[in-house]
Formats: sequence, C-alpha cells, structure tokens
Amino acid sequence: MKLHRYRRIFQILFLVIFLALLTFTVWPLGTIFLGGFLLADPLLALNSVANGVVRWELALALPVLLSPLFFGRAFCGYVCPLGFMVELLGPRRERHPGPRARKILRRVPLFGLVAVLLLILFGSAVFLVFDPLSLFTRTATTLAYPAVDRGLRLAGDVLYLAPPLRGSVDSVTEVLTGRLVFANGLAYKLQLVMLVMFLGVVAISYVERRLWCRHLCPLGALLGLVGRRAIYGRVVNDSACVACEACAAACPMDAVRDGGRSTDCSRCQLGLECADACSQDAIRWGRRPRKQHVHDPSRRALLKAGGLAFVGGFFLFTGLGRVQRDAHLIRPPGARFELDFMATCARCGQCMKVCPTNVIQPAVFDAGVEGFFTPQMDYRRSYCDWNCNECGRVCPTQAIRELTLEEKHLKVIGRAYIDHNTCIPWSEDRDCLVCQELCPIPDKAIVFTTGGGGQGRGAGQGAGQGGQTSEGIKLPHVVPQRCIGCGVCEYNCPVANEAAIRVRAIEQTGLLSR
Repeated sequence: MKLHRYRRIFQILFLVIFLALLTFTVWPLGTIFLGGFLLADPLLALNSVANGVVRWELALALPVLLSPLFFGRAFCGYVCPLGFMVELLGPRRERHPGPRARKILRRVPLFGLVAVLLLILFGSAVFLVFDPLSLFTRTATTLAYPAVDRGLRLAGDVLYLAPPLRGSVDSVTEVLTGRLVFANGLAYKLQLVMLVMFLGVVAISYVERRLWCRHLCPLGALLGLVGRRAIYGRVVNDSACVACEACAAACPMDAVRDGGRSTDCSRCQLGLECADACSQDAIRWGRRPRKQHVHDPSRRALLKAGGLAFVGGFFLFTGLGRVQRDAHLIRPPGARFELDFMATCARCGQCMKVCPTNVIQPAVFDAGVEGFFTPQMDYRRSYCDWNCNECGRVCPTQAIRELTLEEKHLKVIGRAYIDHNTCIPWSEDRDCLVCQELCPIPDKAIVFTTGGGGQGRGAGQGAGQGGQTSEGIKLPHVVPQRCIGCGVCEYNCPVANEAAIRVRAIEQTGLLSR
C-alpha cells in the first residue's frame, strides 16, 4: 500500500489529535497536555537541555530529530499542524520569486540555524516565538478558543429562549465548561498580532509556494540539516527515467533536481507527489538516494551568518531590557528566576490555556524584546485562583515548575501596595472592605487600623481587624510577611481604571519563598 497517497488523511488526523489534546489541556485536567507534540519538538528539547532542563519526556524529540535520515522531513509533511495549514490555505500552483530573491531565500535556513544556536548559547529562547508548534499552539489559544467560546455562548443563549431545550443546554454547557466554554470568557492581549503572524505565514506562500516550510521554519531547517545525510530517500531508476521533469513540476517543496534524477534531501517531505506524476513509474522510496542540495553554504556564508547572529544575540544578552523589568511584571507561581525563565519558556501559551481565571496573559514588552509572548499575570483582567496549580503542571519545559497546592499557597510572586491617594478609605473618608474581605490568605494579608482618612491623617489608632469607632474610618494596610501577590485585591478593587491596591514585583521574580 502506498501510504503517501493517504497523506491528507494523516494530516487531518494529527490536526484533530493536536486540537483534542489542547482542548483537554484545561483546569482541572492539566496533566493531559501536548506532550506528543511540544515535547517531541527537537528545537524545544535542545534549548531545554542546553539550559539544564532534563526530562525523560524530551527523549520523544530524538526520533523526530533522526527521522530525516530514513523518512525525509515526513514530520513536516504528515504531522506538523502549521505545515498542514500552510499547505491547505496556500496556492496550488508553483510560484517563483525573482532569481536574486530565490538566491537569498535559500540562505535563510543556514542563517536561521546559526542564529538559533547562538541564542541558545546566550541563554535566550526568543527564537521559539517562530517555532511552528509553539506558534500554532499560541494561535489556537489566543484566536480559535476565544472565538469558539463566544460562538457557543451565543448559540446557548439563543437555544435557551426555547423552554423545552433549556435542560439540554444546561447539560451540554456543564460538559463544555472549562474546555470550550469558559466562566469569564477568554480574552487575550496580542490577538491582532497573532492573527497577523498566522496570516503572514500563509500569505508568503503567494510569493513562493510553501515559502515558510521551504526557507523560514526553524524546525524545518533543523530537520533539513539532518536530512542532508539521508540514508533513505527518493530513488530514481535512471534506465526508466525520460527526464520529462513532470516530477519536478509536481514537487511542492522544490526538492527535485538534475532533471528529476537527484533530490534535495533537506527539503523532501515523503509526499512522493513526484512518484504519482511519473508516467514511467521510475520513482520510489529506497536506500542511497542521489543527492543534490539547493544551497551548499561556503565558509564565507557561515562566517556571515555567525557574525550577524552573534551581534543580535550579544545585544539581546547585554541589553538593559534583560535586567530592567516593569514593576508590575509578575510571573505565574512556580516560575524560575527571571533569566532562567526567559531562557527556557517555550512561548507556547499552554499555561494561558489552562488558567481557569484567564489571568495569565502574554507579555508585550514588559520583559524587554525577548520577553515577547512570555506569560505574565494581568490582575486587572483577573486574579490567581487560590486552589489552582495547573500552569506548572502543563509547562513542557519546566519554566514554570509544578507546585503542590500547599507549596503554591506559600509561593510569593509579588506583593500588594496601597496607593493612599486613590484608596477610598484613605482619600475619601469612606469605608471600603473589599480587599480585606476577599483576601484568600487564612490570616489575611490586609488588616485595618481605625482613624480619620483624608490622605492618611489620623491613622494608627487601634491596630488589627477590630470594629470601627464612631470617630474613625477603617484604613487598610498590607502585611508584607503574609502577602503572596495573588492579585485578588487588585482585581476586585472598586476604584475605576487603575486599582488603588496594586501588586508589584518582588526583589527577584522567581522561586522565592516567604
């Protein structure tokens, strides 16, 4: 049986598996996650191991990394969900840029791999923003699931207007809640950026067919590098071949060379469209393929690539953005120390998907340029659930370490500070008990003194949580030794726009105990 003729079925199957796993990667099922995809990503595995994260699950990446020796870039052609979308939505006919543009594009994979290597050495994982599996996970998390959530909510509201259907709607909603329907509704920063990025990956195929897969995908470049030493590949029967080049015209990756007799094994994805197009049945998959690569880099090209990548990595590594952080940049509970976190975070958005309160949001430039799309806590959006530890359970690289609930209850990720100029009791001489009442800490991290408000005048009479006197207003104070920075107070503060109590970063954002 010629499996390549069923390639589209394999692509659909793996896409369904990908989305099914992501759908069930939700609170409280965080242990079911994209292990079969993200952990099998050689780029993610190499970066993790280089930064001291060694998990047995990362061994899944080894077969994928070595597969081009035997099956070409079959992972790209059969498994990768982003590659499938590029193929599905892109043009069907070959498109060619000008000769100069093609020459430049052929050098990009080399430059990309050298840049990735140096960024790993500089302790920066910013290149994972362009990793295909991370990119597709982010796209689904920030775009697809919010759209599905709103669509299902609208459908449920419409069906609920019919009394006979209300019982069924309630039952379905209960099953889907936390999976496709969310209590607070999903909303994320950078949705437009993610949409533009995804559409851009597809749209560039109209410059050259599957341009992303051919030249720009960093994972494809790594697998292509291994594929240069392929033991198995496309084999042509020279005595049967008539050099009609029908195979070259059919190849979607421009991998057929030398009039159809040779193969660029760094591109071939085992689709074998060439074999189906061959009228002489001269093409098969076998040992010792005849190889001819589109671009064999010279020493000068390697030096140029290394030099440019070194300069970029150097400025990322030494830039002030690496050490100067926004005062309100709070990482999820269990996050490593900031520099280690930046070096290991896959930017995949898994932690955002599992968060039941939608408090974990993508960073824009709060952590500098290389912190783009790393997770941060947005307490004006929501708060960190006291009884949830899912983000650490699903992180594929342990950038956010798994904490037990007992450990999470003690983990300090920030501290709250009260602005006396805007706090209602302090500035308006009116009682407001919201922050103290909703504080989840058993001993309460917010306590009251009684006295006159008015910018703090008269504070300090009668410490503790005692009752209000006839002369005084209850004035809230944060007890630093108790506050863990969960953000419940900031999220629920009734002061409009910017809360009067805000959580700020502590001395180092990372695994700090109380």
